[in-house]
Parts: sequence; structure tokens; C-alpha cells
Amino acid sequence: MTSNIGQKPPLHRRFDEADSLRQIRDRYIGLKDSIANQVSLLQKNDEFLGICRHYYSLGYKDWHILAAVLNHMLNLEADRLKLGWSPGDMKRRQQVADDLHKIQFPSKMFTRQDMDRCLSLHAMTCLQRYGFEMRNNRVKTEVVERFLRERMMHFTLDIPHLPMFGEPQGSWPV
Repeated sequence: MTSNIGQKPPLHRRFDEADSLRQIRDRYIGLKDSIANQVSLLQKNDEFLGICRHYYSLGYKDWHILAAVLNHMLNLEADRLKLGWSPGDMKRRQQVADDLHKIQFPSKMFTRQDMDRCLSLHAMTCLQRYGFEMRNNRVKTEVVERFLRERMMHFTLDIPHLPMFGEPQGSWPV
């Protein structure tokens, strides 16, 4: 059977480059407000920079890596505070998110395994932000990432700047 869409599938009908770039810019602004201090610390850590070089080689952009850093920070702080998922704990988790700019963790707490997990969660979150609903929780991360890569330009678009964890290191693009 031959595909009628050729070697590469077309962009999804919901893809809107201008909206995607606006969302990326907004993410950088929000992430900078929340995690700038943590990023400064991570930029000085050779092991973390090596992890980022690997992600760059796979097409990940700074906004992906930064979102994973934020998610991991939220998880670390929720674990430290022993927060569960009760309604009261959910309210406290929101407060943690609001106060994240005051928190800094040692760079060694940002391992490749932790970042891989947070990047997978970020892909799922982005899928929902693009307006797709998750009908069950058995979605394979690699399928979501492939869809985002091929149909939504998720691993192509970024705001021009030097990579924040590259050599030489760039800074926040906005």
C-alpha cells in the first residue's frame, strides 16, 4: 500500500506557526520569571551541559529543556514538602509553582533520567496546549514526540538566540 501523503506527512491542520512562536515566546518569559536562578547554576555544571548537548543533538530547543527544568524543580519541591494529590495539597502545589523563583537545587539533582522523564511530560502537556485531548493514559511518549516533530514543527521552531547551554552559552532570548 502506498501513502498518498508522500515520505513526510503534511503539517497538521491545527498547526499555526505564528501562534506556536507566540507560545514559545510566552514560555521563555514565564520560565525566566520562575527559574532564572536555577538556570544560572545549571549553566556552570559541566555534567548538565553534557546532558543538554545530547538533547540539542536530538533537536530539542532551549524552551523544551527549560520546561523540563521547571517541571523537575516542581517535583523536587513537592517531594521535599511531602505533597500528595489531595485538594489541600493541590492548593499547596500551586503555591510552590508561584514561589519557584525563590528556590534553587544543587545541579547534581538534574540527572539525565530526571530530565528524560520531564521532557516526556512536557511533550504530553504541549499536545494538550495545542488543543488535543488525551483519551486515555496509555499514550506512548515516542508517538507523541514523533507527531509533534513531524506534524506540529515542535522541534523546529524557536526564537533565534545562542543555545543557553551551548558553547558559547547564550542567554534568555526575551
